[in-house]
Amino acid sequence: MRLEKKIIDAIKKFNLNLKGINVLTEAATGNYVVTPVIAAVAGANVFAFTKDSKYGDTDEVNFQTINLSKSLIVEKQIKIITNFDEVDLSQINILTNTGFLRPINKSLIDKLNKNCVIPLMWEPWEFRPEEIDIEACYEKGIKVYGTNEADSRLKTMYYLGYIVLYFLLSEKRSPFSSKVVLLADDKFGNPIANVLRQNQYEFEWISDYKSGKKFSSDFDVIICAEHSNNECLIGNDGFITTELINHDTLIIHISGFVAITDICCKKIPENPSKFGKMSFTADFVDSTAVIDLHTAGLKVAEGMLYAKGLGLEGINFKHFLEANYSALAFGDPKFW
Repeated sequence: MRLEKKIIDAIKKFNLNLKGINVLTEAATGNYVVTPVIAAVAGANVFAFTKDSKYGDTDEVNFQTINLSKSLIVEKQIKIITNFDEVDLSQINILTNTGFLRPINKSLIDKLNKNCVIPLMWEPWEFRPEEIDIEACYEKGIKVYGTNEADSRLKTMYYLGYIVLYFLLSEKRSPFSSKVVLLADDKFGNPIANVLRQNQYEFEWISDYKSGKKFSSDFDVIICAEHSNNECLIGNDGFITTELINHDTLIIHISGFVAITDICCKKIPENPSKFGKMSFTADFVDSTAVIDLHTAGLKVAEGMLYAKGLGLEGINFKHFLEANYSALAFGDPKFW
């Protein structure tokens, strides 16, 4: 019952109330099985779109979703669909910007009503144009807002430090035997540095990879957690060059551009994600990360619907959302 308790606790934490609201979200597996169930427990009528993927086929998605929803007595509120023709899109109030629903393109947006809202479920700086047609949303009048992960009720970034600690200890790299270099921007670097510091690791944190400046310090662990600078961190032409890497080096990749395919050392993961995407997300060490984040995202959607009902627009809409909900607007006032 641990997962069920986490869902109930998150709904209470964010005071989420979606009674009578029609939600279109995804049905997925693993930690991401929770999203339609969170919405249903909060009172919504849920349509959960799914398809076969590398994470599981539709049978497995159905099995996990139905089992979790039954344990919380909300199975009658969730309809799992594999085709958008199975739902009247004009009646959807909230469309979540989650995995299987992407890309949210103009064709899909045109079928929604103008009072529908789309919560990003993460911060706007992570926005990728290929995943959602923000201009089509603007033209339709559909509001799109992100979730403020700095909200004190969310610990999203904190988990990054514990992911790193998990791998360090799994590879028997204790603070008494390791010299660490952390390549990261402030947003990702701070929580990792805090955990390293708390656990007495000796480390050097670098966020400046200017051309011509090469790294030469002694180290045996490299942590890559750069999400804003697309310069090569490790590689033949990287900030840390290939010749500095030996068989005993451990590379832990959270994010950042690296060219390490041919480097012969332990890499976690073996095939790091490309720049702009993460090799490991916060829920890797605790499902609470995604439960709280998606509950907060749905709360942002609840706030958008309420603000629309009040007739708010522009700066007034933005101020209301950011003052009363865990919301973050895009930088362009056009989308407020």
